Parts: sequence; structure tokens; C-alpha cells
Amino acid sequence: WDFDGAFARFRAGYQLPLDATKSVRGSQAGEMMARCIVETGTSSYYSALQDATTEPVLKQICGQIASDEFRHYKLFFDHLERLNARDGLSKLKRLWIGWGRLAESEDDELAYAYFAANEREGAVYDRKKYGDAYIRRAYPLYRPFHVRRAMAMVLKAVGLTPQGRLNTIMTRLGLWFLRRRSTQLAQQGA
Repeated sequence: WDFDGAFARFRAGYQLPLDATKSVRGSQAGEMMARCIVETGTSSYYSALQDATTEPVLKQICGQIASDEFRHYKLFFDHLERLNARDGLSKLKRLWIGWGRLAESEDDELAYAYFAANEREGAVYDRKKYGDAYIRRAYPLYRPFHVRRAMAMVLKAVGLTPQGRLNTIMTRLGLWFLRRRSTQLAQQGA
């Protein structure tokens, strides 16, 4: 496997808009809210991968990455709280930003990364095909513990109680969604 080639394909094919002049989320607090959601996703993914593998080196690497992602979440959350004292995002606005960022998790970035890592030079990118292939392999890794912790992190970022009945409901819905989506994709042969 050619890491350098795959990484070069990813960098050439997926570009971030670096010329933005204003916040996509409406404020600095909104940007920190979105960052909290990203760190929730990455920390839960690397935790799930760590728990799913039996390969000791991969397990250790995933554990270290997950720990870094949890620390990033804490950093962004602290800045969210500080900036929100000024920006005054309501819980509803924070929820809206969080939901919007969650919806973006099936955007081109992960699909294109999967494509670049798994296809030969010259292959044609199909967002749906490679996004589905990634999801089919990633979602089954999640266990109730991973989803419960992720939901607690989301609720905390929104400004709601991270534990309790709402977390239980969201965890059940999250697990149902992950199982349903990965089962559908497996049946389709994604």
C-alpha cells in the first residue's frame, strides 16, 4: 500500500475553503460549538476502533489519538463557554449548530479519504459509493458505551445535562441509527 500516493490523492482531491472571511457558524462561540461536535466524532471513532481491534500497536495508537481528541474537545468547550458569555448563543442555537455539524459528518471529507486510501491511481470518485463503503465499515464498531459518551459530550456542548434521561433516549436513537444504516449498506453490498 502506497501511503504517500494515497495521501497525495487525498490532498489533491479534497480542498478546504481557506479564503473564508467570516464565520460559517455565525460567531466565534458557534465555531467552537462546531469544533466540539467534530472532536466528539473523532474521539468516539478512535475509542471504538481501539476497542474493536486486537492488534496491540493499533490499539495503543488509537487510544492515544482518542485521548488527544478528548483533550481537544475540552479545549474547545472551555473556549465555547468563554466566548458564549459574549456571543450569547441560546441552547436552541447551539443545538441547531450541533445538528448542522453532525449532518455534515457524511460530507465529502470522509468519503474522499476512504476513496484515496482504497483505490488505485486513476479510479473515478463517487461520493455516495465511497461514503457508504466507509460508513458500512465504521458504524458497526460503535458500542453503547461509545455512543453514550458521545451523546453526553454533545449535550454538554449544547448546554444541557450530559447524563440522565435525555442521554438515554439519544443513545438508543443513535445506536438504532448506526445499526440501521450499517445493516442497510451491508445488504446493498456497499
